[in-house]
Amino acid sequence: MSDFDMLCKQLEEMDPETFVQIFNQKSVNVISALADLTADGKDGVTAYMQFILASVAADGKLSEEEYVLLKPMFDRAAKKDTTYEEGKQLFQEMGLDDPAAYKDIVDTMVDIIGLVDEDLKDDIVLLCLLVCAIDGEVSDEEKDWIRQLVEPLTIEVDAMDVIDEFLTKAGTFVLGTTDGDQPRMRVLGLKIRLDGGLFFAVGTFKDVYKQLWANPKCEILASAGMDFLRWDGKAVFVEDPRLMPIVANMMPDLAKMYAEMGWKLGFFTLQGGSAEIVNVSNQKQKLF
Repeated sequence: MSDFDMLCKQLEEMDPETFVQIFNQKSVNVISALADLTADGKDGVTAYMQFILASVAADGKLSEEEYVLLKPMFDRAAKKDTTYEEGKQLFQEMGLDDPAAYKDIVDTMVDIIGLVDEDLKDDIVLLCLLVCAIDGEVSDEEKDWIRQLVEPLTIEVDAMDVIDEFLTKAGTFVLGTTDGDQPRMRVLGLKIRLDGGLFFAVGTFKDVYKQLWANPKCEILASAGMDFLRWDGKAVFVEDPRLMPIVANMMPDLAKMYAEMGWKLGFFTLQGGSAEIVNVSNQKQKLF
């Protein structure tokens, strides 16, 4: 799976609140930046609308989710409060159900992208991808449309973000260690995203803590749907006063029990090694 496909999958699975927040933020950034390219700013707004509407038209269909996201545009075009059915009618009247009719607009948009810096280019591409992903699936036609805009894509997927999201979706994961020459496995669920890294915790009174000190080589395995995450490396224990309060907020019952029993958590992260996501067909997405 390519970085582009991984990004599409992340957007397809994004929760609605985060989705709308990112879309609105990127829209403001893009409109402002495109408006700065013109004398009166109007062409900037027009260019923004072309990007958005062309993204909707990429597969020749207007989904209900796309309509809801872009309803203000359809209301503005109709000069009234529109329904989904009226939105679909406008979609057809504007010729958006025929992607081939948008070839000239695509050429213009590619020219515009060639004039902007890399950050704005990434914002525009991500904005178009968000429109394509709003209905939960970025189709092959929509992916081809995005590739017309900029190839190769410069958007980078942060490996730790991918791992964090995968572990959240999985809920629990397995940590593999060794006890001498004997493999040991246990199920964990606590993870903390902090300062660009991922941190885990085990009780300092437990065998797993002693095993990681004796041999820090370990591996994390998680499954979500038909996909599996493998992440191996060396456990490095850290002393950070911010971590325990985070645990107390995330898992108050666990923090209370440890405090009452006089136990401590040992926090660690993985360094070195490699990480990949594999599906049942053995297709691999190497993260690092």
